[in-house]
Amino acid sequence: METKNGLGKTRLEVIKKTTDEGRELAESIINTVREPLISLDQDLRVVSASRSFYEVFKVKPDETLGQLIYDLGNKQWDIPKLRELLENILPQKATFDNYEVEHDFAEIGRRTMLLNARQIQRVLGKERIILLAIEDITERKRFETELGRAKEAAEAANRAKSAFLANMSHEIRTPMNAILGFSQLMRRDPAATARQKQQIEIINRSGEHLLALINDILEMAKAEAGRTTLNPSAFDLHTLIKDVEMMMQPRAEAKGLKMAVEKGMDLPRFISADESKLRQILLNLVSNALKFTAKGSVTLNVGARRGAKCELYLTAAVEDTGPGIAPEELGKLFHPFEQAQAGRSGGAGTGLGLAISREYAHLMGGDITVRSRPGKGSIFSVTVAVTKASNADAAEKIQPRQVKELKPGQPRYRVLIADDKGDNREFLSQLLGPAGFDVRQAVNGADAVKHFETWRPQLILMDLKMPVMDGYEAIRRIRASDGGKEVKIIAVTASIFKETSPDVLGAGADDTLLKPFRESELFEKIKTLIGAEYVYEKDIPAEAGGDPGARGRESLADLPRELVLKLREAAINGDFHLLVELTGRVEAQDLRLAGTLRTLAGNFDTQRILDLLGKD
Repeated sequence: METKNGLGKTRLEVIKKTTDEGRELAESIINTVREPLISLDQDLRVVSASRSFYEVFKVKPDETLGQLIYDLGNKQWDIPKLRELLENILPQKATFDNYEVEHDFAEIGRRTMLLNARQIQRVLGKERIILLAIEDITERKRFETELGRAKEAAEAANRAKSAFLANMSHEIRTPMNAILGFSQLMRRDPAATARQKQQIEIINRSGEHLLALINDILEMAKAEAGRTTLNPSAFDLHTLIKDVEMMMQPRAEAKGLKMAVEKGMDLPRFISADESKLRQILLNLVSNALKFTAKGSVTLNVGARRGAKCELYLTAAVEDTGPGIAPEELGKLFHPFEQAQAGRSGGAGTGLGLAISREYAHLMGGDITVRSRPGKGSIFSVTVAVTKASNADAAEKIQPRQVKELKPGQPRYRVLIADDKGDNREFLSQLLGPAGFDVRQAVNGADAVKHFETWRPQLILMDLKMPVMDGYEAIRRIRASDGGKEVKIIAVTASIFKETSPDVLGAGADDTLLKPFRESELFEKIKTLIGAEYVYEKDIPAEAGGDPGARGRESLADLPRELVLKLREAAINGDFHLLVELTGRVEAQDLRLAGTLRTLAGNFDTQRILDLLGKD
C-alpha cells in the first residue's frame, strides 16, 4: 500500500513539476512578445497576461488575474466592441484577426487597437482558453490621417498651381499669338521694302525668343506636374547628331576649343523616339559644356546598348575639360533654378536647362547622371529608350510652303472665328480672307452658337477661354443642335497643358491648335478636315545641272566665314527669323543669294538652305 501510495505521490510530483516548468516556459514566451497578450478562461476571466500588457495599459497583476476582463481598470475594459468579439463572433469561429477597436482609457487616453483572438485547448485539460493579442495602432492611424491630409493639401496645391500656370500660359501666349501672327501677315506684304522686311523679321525673331523663354519655365512646370507628353517619330539619328555638331561648332571655334563627336560602331542610323526632346537634351548638355569650358575640348560620344530584355537604349556622354563641379554642388544641378558656382558667377541661364533635360530623359525611360571633380572637368551621361526604325519610316519630312490662295474650282468655304480677343480674330480674318475663305467673327461662345445656327459654316475656329460662354460649352451646344455633327471644329487654346486633348476632343472638337501657331500649321489642319486645296507660292527654280545651290555657293567665297557659320547655325536650329535678318548682311555681297536665302527661309526649307550653304 505504501509502495502504491509512494508511487502515486511520485507521479503527482512529476506531473506538478512538469506543469510548473511548462507554465514557466509559457510565461517566458508570452513575456517576450512585444504586443500586449492576455489569456482568458471560458468564463472570460483573466488566466495570465504578458508584461507588456501591464506596462501599456497601466494595470497591476493583483488587480488582473482571476478578474472578469470587463471589470479590469475599474470597468475600463467594458468595451462594446470587445464584448461583440468575445461573446458573438469568437464562439462561431476559432480565430478572428484584425478586429479594430477604439476606446478611451482613463490612464492612457484614447487608443486604437487591433485585436487578434484564438481559441486553444488548455494543457492537461479539456476546457479551452482564449488568447487575445492587442496591437496598439494609435500612432499609425494618426500618421495615416496626417498623411492623408498632407496628400489632400498637396493635391489641392498642385491643382492650384496647374490652374495658375494654365491661366498664366493663356494670358502670355494670347498676346504673343497676335504679335507673331500679324508679323507673319506683314511678311506677306509685297510692297514692304528690304529694310521693312528686316525689321519685321526682327519683331518675329524677338517674339519667338521671348516665347522660348516663357516655354522653358512653363515646360518645367508641366514636367513637375507630370503633364509632359512624348511625341515619338522615326528620324535619321546620324543627321540629328550632325546637326548638333554643326550648330555647336561655331561656339567652340569662337572660344578656341576643340569639339569632337564620336559615334559607336553599333549606333543605328534610323530610330524612333521624341526627336525634339532628344535634340534639346543633347544641345543643352553640349551648350553647357562649351559655356563653362575656357580651354581644352568638349567631346560628344554617342552609342547604343541592349537592355536586359533586349530593349534598345541610346547612350550619350558629354565630356569637357572645364573647371569641374564641387561634390557638395552635384546634388543641386538638376533642381530647378539651381546652378553650380560657375553658372552663378557667370550669370548665365536660369538654371532650368538641366532640370528640364533630366525630366525629358525620365519621360523617355532613361536618366542623366554626372561625374565631376574640381579642376578635372565633367562628364554628363544620358540614357534614353528608343526603338530601331527603317529608312522608309524616317523619310524626309516635307517642309511647309506658303499658301497663296484656294485652288480654282474650290468651294467658297465658310469659316467662323470665335475669339473674345479682337486682335486674334482680325489676324485670322486677314490670313484666311485673302486666301479665298468667307469669314465671320464671333466674340464669345454664345455668339458662336448664334452664328452657326444662322450662317451654317463648314469650319469653326473656337477659342476655349471666353466670357459669357466658353468654347467647351459652345462646342457641346453646336454638336447637339440640328446639323451640328457635320461642321468641323478646331479648338484653339493658349494652354501649355493641352487639356484640349481629352477634354475638348471629348466635348466634340475635331482637332486642336496651340497658340501661337504658324500659318502653315493652320492651313494644313484645314486641308485635312474640310479637304481644301491650295495654290502655293512658287518654289525657287533649280539651277542648271540639277544642283539648286551651285551658283549660290560660288558667292559664299566672298562672304565672311563667321557670317556663313551663323547662317548655317540658324538653319540647323530652325531659326528662320534670324536667317532672314542675316540676309541683310548678305545683300551687301550678293543680292541674288540674299533673295534666295530669304525665300527659302520663308518656306522653312532647311535642307535646301544647308545645300546652298554647303558643308565645311
